[in-house]
Amino acid sequence: MAAKDATIKKGFLNVGSGQVHYRIAGSGPPIILLHDSPRSSVLHTPLLKEFADQFTVIAIDTPGYGNSTPLDHGRALEIPDFGTALAETIAAFGVERCPVYGFHTSSKITLAFAAKHPERVAVAILDGLSLPPGGADPAFIESYMKPFTISESGGHLAEEWTRVLDFQRWFPWFSKTKEARLPIPAKDMNALHEYSMDLFMAGPHFSDAYAGAMRYVALPVINTLKARTIVMARQDDVLHAYLASLPDPLPAGVTKESLSPDRDKWKARLRAIFNEFADFKGAANFTPPDPLKLPALKDRATNSYVNFPHGQVLVRRAGGGNKRPIVFLPDLPGAARQDEHLLLALAQDRPVYGIDVPGCCESSPLSQPTPQAYADTIARTIESLGLGQVDLIAEGMSTAHAVCFAASHAALVHKLILDAVMVADNDQRTEMKVNYCPDLRPTRDGSHLHKCFHMIRDQEAQWPWYDGSVSAIRKIKPRMGGPRLHGRVVDTLKQWDHYADPIMAALDVDVAGLLPAITAPTIVCTVPDDARYAQAELAAKRLKSGTTLQRLAKVEERAAAFLAALD
Repeated sequence: MAAKDATIKKGFLNVGSGQVHYRIAGSGPPIILLHDSPRSSVLHTPLLKEFADQFTVIAIDTPGYGNSTPLDHGRALEIPDFGTALAETIAAFGVERCPVYGFHTSSKITLAFAAKHPERVAVAILDGLSLPPGGADPAFIESYMKPFTISESGGHLAEEWTRVLDFQRWFPWFSKTKEARLPIPAKDMNALHEYSMDLFMAGPHFSDAYAGAMRYVALPVINTLKARTIVMARQDDVLHAYLASLPDPLPAGVTKESLSPDRDKWKARLRAIFNEFADFKGAANFTPPDPLKLPALKDRATNSYVNFPHGQVLVRRAGGGNKRPIVFLPDLPGAARQDEHLLLALAQDRPVYGIDVPGCCESSPLSQPTPQAYADTIARTIESLGLGQVDLIAEGMSTAHAVCFAASHAALVHKLILDAVMVADNDQRTEMKVNYCPDLRPTRDGSHLHKCFHMIRDQEAQWPWYDGSVSAIRKIKPRMGGPRLHGRVVDTLKQWDHYADPIMAALDVDVAGLLPAITAPTIVCTVPDDARYAQAELAAKRLKSGTTLQRLAKVEERAAAFLAALD
């Protein structure tokens, strides 16, 4: 009986110089699920729930996809590179041997892994293995893998949204012909949004494994297999016909299966295979390692999750040591991912933790998103990490949450830095609640992408972002680089239905009224002639122990000034 209500958690695993992101559910012996391109482990949500009653089901984001760090070999990546990465990932989990299921692109990754490491594979399941004689035509690959190029104008959003739609209508997607039209119904908006988020997360790396799989000639590799291998495909799969291209006879231990289009029968067959080959004795109690208990990664943040009854909170750690930790809350909407440069610059000789507040990026939303609920979640996150008393830096809309937190959890705050704090009266906050967070519900024409892009871009030009008056003009050098804006759009749209929760809660906070209740020494950042910092001096005066500090534009200089102020 499948565990339809199984809890799916997410995690990160340190592998080499980066991290692999995964989804996990259930308990018992581990089984590994790999996705096709350009998807992520979210593709396997139904299978995670399906098999969680018997197994620890682990769905991995292939490097460069989802939230996994891309591979960087200084050249075009090939499928054996991903096979090696898979071997390293499974070893990092502490798993010696288990069943591995690969779908489409990842069937070739699984094949490369099984060919090189047969002793590590209980069974390799290759579902939808493409076997064109001699490999795919280079001209076909070039057309199919049209580069994903991020533009500062946001024009790429329209290009890629159209590609998402065409992926579902034609195969190949670039061939708009009667013969290439797929005989399948249109996907609903939830499925299209999920697919687009996967494509946008991969971004310029979307073709890394995808193109590598097209170049990979699998037929000669099959004849070398020593691991138990099942090559399968459902009869409604566009790659089903390739089962006829398999060698005859197949090597010992390699079999092929043509499956019914019936999804229930397909899942029943997978369950039977997993039951036959999973290690119910040696790996019955499996727990993945926690990256935050390992040394910091070099030149990048270490990502992990803190688990709560309501869900998970994503935390990013930079640096280490025993000095007082710094906690950073990023501006909203968005996530601390866009501030990794600052986190690393702050982590000179002390640990720095960026917290994505609930409802942002990968952090689960709150059922009751009140200001105090956010403050309490920040407190519980700090306590769960065992940080003790911290120095807190908050930026933009998160400054209201920092004020609420510092006022209600004073014992946890040593010093506080408020960067772009807003001291607004009730009328201004009410007006902002009406205008600040547009409806980003996904639409078939893709207009939600541009609505989100321009909301985030306009924050750099005027404050509030929707105010076109002269008094709202920000007299700064705007941060409008394409990759930064693209990243914030993706992090916002991951939870389009909850991104407004923490912003609305922030606007519920009476910052002016709470500032006098803060006992920790507080530094308020100022920027001359910047509309977003117009209330900084007023905020400093309302504090019991408040000072001002001019915010420096360069990240390294700003980090140095913050560290000096916190010393």
